[in-house]
Amino acid sequence: MLEDFIKTNKLSAKVFPLTKDVSTSYKAAAALGLGIDSIAKSILLMTSEKEPILVILLGKDKIDFQKVKKIVGAKDVLLAEPEEVLEITGYEVGGVPPISIYGIRTLVDKGVAEKEEVVCGGGTPEKLMRIKVHEILEFGEEISIENVRK
Repeated sequence: MLEDFIKTNKLSAKVFPLTKDVSTSYKAAAALGLGIDSIAKSILLMTSEKEPILVILLGKDKIDFQKVKKIVGAKDVLLAEPEEVLEITGYEVGGVPPISIYGIRTLVDKGVAEKEEVVCGGGTPEKLMRIKVHEILEFGEEISIENVRK
């Protein structure tokens, strides 16, 4: 699915498998010998109105839920349940990429937007993807660059 999206859109992004668990930013950074600032994570939130929001931020950062609520105009936002993540994105928790997810508003944190390239979820918890940030910004859905980190 992700590889097809990359090929169809002629992206320079590369998906690569690892033999280690890379389902978290810290595990991915350790497996690749990279700093945590080189890793981006895609986290699905649900508003109290049941609207999904995809948040992309650097591996070291935490979401500021108050900022996200204000940006999207929701009463509340919560982490999506693993079943919701799979149903809505088509990907499991730990493998959600920042692209190839349709119809979901995406908030890219300014920290990610300032990078040239990041490593992120590659479609499964055992794969990662190296991608140019401009490709995330160009091929994401309803993208806006925001300050969403604590």
